[in-house]
Amino acid sequence: MRWLSALLVEAWNLVSFPARWVRSRWIKPKPQFFRSARVEDMPDSLKSLTVYLCGEGENLWAAAMICPCGCGDVIQLNLLKQASPCWSVVDHPDGTVTVMPSVWREKGCRIHFFIRQGRVEWC
Repeated sequence: MRWLSALLVEAWNLVSFPARWVRSRWIKPKPQFFRSARVEDMPDSLKSLTVYLCGEGENLWAAAMICPCGCGDVIQLNLLKQASPCWSVVDHPDGTVTVMPSVWREKGCRIHFFIRQGRVEWC
């Protein structure tokens, strides 16, 4: 009886493959954008697609986000001009964020990317 259910599952996969392929080619998912969230201290748990800007008012000292590659690591960026390396962040009126310059991880997943107007641009 197991062979029959395995055969039916295999037949279903063969029949449904063209429909899945068509959906994946022509129905594009809604693009996802990084949004900013201002906080006074670094939160304990971070949400994906959110850049947390840490500081008070206009005095920002750090930015934190979950790595966009999907590895789940937390990326922390220095925003203080006196220390090196240093990044700057532009908080746009629509809620998206731009991080300059690029982020290049030398450990872990070793990805290199820009965040411009909330979109991840891979290098």
